[in-house]
Amino acid sequence: MILFNIFSMLLTDLRPVIDPDSKIAFSLFGISIAWYAVIILSGALIATIYGYYRFGKPLGLSSDTVFTGLVLGLLFGIIGARLYYVIFTASSGEIHYDSIMDIINPRNGGLAIHGGIIAAAIFLFVYCRKKHIKLIYLLEIAMPLILFAQVVGRWGNFINQEAFGGLVKVDALKTMEPLTNATILPDSILIAQREALSKLLVPEFVINRMYIQSSSATGFICAGYYYPTFYFESIANLIGIVIYMIIRKYWKKVLVGDGISFYLIWYGIVRLFIELMRTDPLMLGKTGIRVAVLTSIIYIILGLVFLIVRRILKYKMISCKEALYDSNSSIMEEGFETPKEPFIFKKIVDFFKRKNSEEDNSQEDEE
Repeated sequence: MILFNIFSMLLTDLRPVIDPDSKIAFSLFGISIAWYAVIILSGALIATIYGYYRFGKPLGLSSDTVFTGLVLGLLFGIIGARLYYVIFTASSGEIHYDSIMDIINPRNGGLAIHGGIIAAAIFLFVYCRKKHIKLIYLLEIAMPLILFAQVVGRWGNFINQEAFGGLVKVDALKTMEPLTNATILPDSILIAQREALSKLLVPEFVINRMYIQSSSATGFICAGYYYPTFYFESIANLIGIVIYMIIRKYWKKVLVGDGISFYLIWYGIVRLFIELMRTDPLMLGKTGIRVAVLTSIIYIILGLVFLIVRRILKYKMISCKEALYDSNSSIMEEGFETPKEPFIFKKIVDFFKRKNSEEDNSQEDEE
């Protein structure tokens, strides 16, 4: 142990300084695009492409319907996530919004996933009605993939050094109490914190970014290493997705729509435990109740109720194994065929082709 500590001090920067520019992926027309946005969009795009080619296309969904839904769903999801965050931070007095720009601008942080999920769910209901898509089929496909998008999106928190837990607990911290913002932890404690995170199977590159120098999070105590709750949540949800997808494919008793219950129960349980570790919770007004804890409990209850009641009432008892994997089922409502419409990007290309053709014809007429 002594040799390990010596080598650690010699080879590891115990107080890594994170360059603020490392949070920026690139600039577009003078606007800085954050890695956070890139990662979230990447997760949504990967999940959508997989969902379309693995399930949507075989079940009769057109690419235009899927990718138009993705764009609109993301838009409504972001609006919902922002409004949810603004409502609860304003009601608790945590943040004061002086103008409409403060409310609509999420560039400095301020998106709550529960609000995004609620807004996206409302959008999906309306969109499916308009496009004559079987809602329960679409949700069965979408819910595990939405959770996958969240798995990827959580790594945006890693880049931003946010959504972290409390200060890593080691025995030596007791000798430093009381801890304040001015407390400077010695190298020996920082090394012990790194060792504690390693024992939790946290990769070294994650540990290096968990040294938090300063933060506005209510649970921030002093500069040191903090628990990467985003990482724990990401891994736990990924495990859940793999388990559910395997069971769904091979066990006939998993019904179309059980993916809704899976999402509500699994994510509810994971987020409930993670939220109790986090240092930056949204609070329900002045009650001292964590909004995400309350929401997670509601998710779990709703998931269990839907799972049990639908079986009692024999509601749409269709096996996922048969509907999604073994037969030629259709995701479209009876009497409606897959719309024969081109992919949205092809529409854009065709528009510019027509425009160029019209310009060429106009020039020929002038000559």
